[in-house]
Amino acid sequence: MTGISTLGQALNQINRLQSQQSIFDDLAAQLTTGKKTQSFAGLDKDVIYSKRSRANINSIETYTNNITNVNRRIEQMDLALNQIQEQAGILINSLTISPSQGDYPDFETIQALANNVYDFLVDLVNTKDGDRYLFAGSDSDTKPLVNTGLLSSFLGEYVPDELDLTAPPLAASGAIGLWGSGTITTEEFIASYEAVDDTTLGYSAPLTSGEAGKLVARVDDNKQIDYTVLGNTEALREIIMAVGVLKDLPPPEYAPGALNDPTATTFAGDTPPFPPAEKQENFFQVLDNLSATLSAAVDKVDGNRYQLAQTQVQMDKLNEFYRFEKKTFQDTVDEVENADITEVAAKINSLKIQLEASYTVTATISQLSLVNYFRG
Repeated sequence: MTGISTLGQALNQINRLQSQQSIFDDLAAQLTTGKKTQSFAGLDKDVIYSKRSRANINSIETYTNNITNVNRRIEQMDLALNQIQEQAGILINSLTISPSQGDYPDFETIQALANNVYDFLVDLVNTKDGDRYLFAGSDSDTKPLVNTGLLSSFLGEYVPDELDLTAPPLAASGAIGLWGSGTITTEEFIASYEAVDDTTLGYSAPLTSGEAGKLVARVDDNKQIDYTVLGNTEALREIIMAVGVLKDLPPPEYAPGALNDPTATTFAGDTPPFPPAEKQENFFQVLDNLSATLSAAVDKVDGNRYQLAQTQVQMDKLNEFYRFEKKTFQDTVDEVENADITEVAAKINSLKIQLEASYTVTATISQLSLVNYFRG
């Protein structure tokens, strides 16, 4: 008697169905995600290309992020430097008014402007990007410039008694006091304020000591780009110094020099013009020096801005190179990891037909039995 058993066929068919279902599930996942596999292990020997390319992409993104951040900071620094130039230019224009027939500029208005400009300049030197002071070098958490009052104390004041010129001055201190009383010459007064140190101007300890490091951006494994402009760079310190002196300068009538009438005991009793020519000459010698200092410093700021612009050009070129390089690595990742959706869809359709056939066969086998055999 022939033995009939469908168990082996059934088990074989079940395994075939499970295998086909597993393939179908993989293809469905590829269709949904666009990826050949959901794990690196599934890439087999190609996994090394994928991992290396991804590592390179991560490095490039780090560098391009650095470049983006630095470009933003450079733009802020350049804007601040441009505004510093504009503010200094306003004062230069106000100082170019020449005395005519004994007249002189409205110095009270000029000094009010100088006071406002000085405060604005301090704020510009203290420009920040987030928590970083951009003109502080590597000590970016330290404010580069503070109006400590040391410059004003150094300059001092000179106020003569206008009602009694024979009496001692009402106030006389510092370099201005020595100049106003005639103890030092106008040339010596100019030399004294030109020689003030950074501490007197209010610069931070790291800037004053020269210990403030550079601002650098890591843009490659072996390359850093320097975009340092310190708040006490020559151009900026000269502007701060000149405006600081201008705002504390005494008026023309308090400048040192002889009276027109040696016998006069009050300002009102002196003969015209007042202030006398010698006082005006001394005063305008200082004013001309401050104007020339500001003009030269404004030109020097152009050099700082050019340096920043050149740095930006370098970084823009690097950024363009990184965009190309990143695309190359991304193409490698896509080639290794991404599934061909058209091909996957075709495979799914083919497998669907196979599965339908397998389920039909399975259904037929499941109906086989000895009863049906003998009935047949």
